[in-house]
Amino acid sequence: MNPIKFMRSAKVAAIIVTWNKLYHVCLLLEDITKLDLQYIELDTYVIDNASSDGTQAYLEQHYSSLVKVLQTGSNLGGSGGFSYGLEVVSKLEYDYIWLLDDDVRLEPLALSALVTTLQNYQEVGLVGSQIRKLQEPNTIQEVGSFINSAKAHLKTNYSNYSNISTEEILKGRPYISVDVCAAASLLVRQETVQQIGVFEDYFLHFDDVEWCLRAKQGGWIIAANPASIVWHHSPDFKCRPWVNYYDERNLCYCWQKHRPELVLKRVVVSLPRLVYYAITGRYFLTEVSLAGFQDFLAGVRGKIPRTPNYIEYSLNEIINQSAKVFVQSSIYQDNLQSQVLTKMEVEQKLTLWCPPKELAKRLLLWLFACFWKPIDIAIITYQKPEIYALNLARQVYYFTGNGYVPVSINLLALAQAVTQTIRQMWQIYWQVRFANSSYHICRT
Repeated sequence: MNPIKFMRSAKVAAIIVTWNKLYHVCLLLEDITKLDLQYIELDTYVIDNASSDGTQAYLEQHYSSLVKVLQTGSNLGGSGGFSYGLEVVSKLEYDYIWLLDDDVRLEPLALSALVTTLQNYQEVGLVGSQIRKLQEPNTIQEVGSFINSAKAHLKTNYSNYSNISTEEILKGRPYISVDVCAAASLLVRQETVQQIGVFEDYFLHFDDVEWCLRAKQGGWIIAANPASIVWHHSPDFKCRPWVNYYDERNLCYCWQKHRPELVLKRVVVSLPRLVYYAITGRYFLTEVSLAGFQDFLAGVRGKIPRTPNYIEYSLNEIINQSAKVFVQSSIYQDNLQSQVLTKMEVEQKLTLWCPPKELAKRLLLWLFACFWKPIDIAIITYQKPEIYALNLARQVYYFTGNGYVPVSINLLALAQAVTQTIRQMWQIYWQVRFANSSYHICRT
């Protein structure tokens, strides 16, 4: 079905929140100029969280006819930026408000398909797009999400499906009813915003989850329309360790408000994961998550109040003389890092080491490495590390996407990290359990 077939005229405000992503914002604005806007009057607002890359000045000089820049004056995060924009445009005469991440790319019918859904189905309060991975354009990142009670988390819909049509996803339905849609591309009714208000002060992550659950609690259906297609940077490519802080803290706040029974479960199901981080030398990642739980218990909201407890180094700092280096192949998806690595190899600052392909030789080498290390430096990804390499190098660095974190891989350090993780999670467990008990007593 052509998504603009039954459209009536509609006035829409697009809100884009940004912080130091001028290049991505400009690409998005170019996509907006290519949208099919038949019957749609679109005004675009860029909420600038005090960028230091000249975002406001550049947009006002080169895109003054397309956008209005609203300056917040400080970095309020995604939740603060969207709230700022919503408070402004919800007082104006718009039918719908379109929330967009600053690094998405748009298919020309991305907006019209969303508008059609809200026009034709009055029970729908918010409708989201089919989000595909920008690095793998035919692979779906999500078409909305559902609450996964077993893991006290979210289950993304159609995640990692490839080359599947809109008709196959819809299966004759006009839209898909879900629990949550990401604010990467989310269209909301003006009256829905007036009813449920703006985002919670989460800074970033899970603010859109809480908002959707609040709307659902208010009687609205949350829908996803796969006919609206946008592309977004995959979390596999853009994740950073400190994001885990916001994930754990804000998810707990969200469950506390909408599904209180899932808060304690979230702590329980997180323990094996955090222990796994610790036993593989990633205690710095465990610490970030623990801080999220602890700040939830302390009632801390907004931007993380402390600097993450790890130091990131550059390639030039960790490889300052000729060395035999192993690099996990999945790390260098970033062009700049690849170029630096290639330059070092040309300048003979390093010799790349490749593990043997035969399993028997790999096992023999791993056992041999317990007594003598065949590699000077191993550089592996902090997200999905190649565990085999941990025992092979004299020095191990985890690549975070921004820099390289040195870790100590020895039995004593790993044992201490695991013990500390279990002890701290045990304390958090009992604090959450006590807080839940007090909450239920107060309610009764």
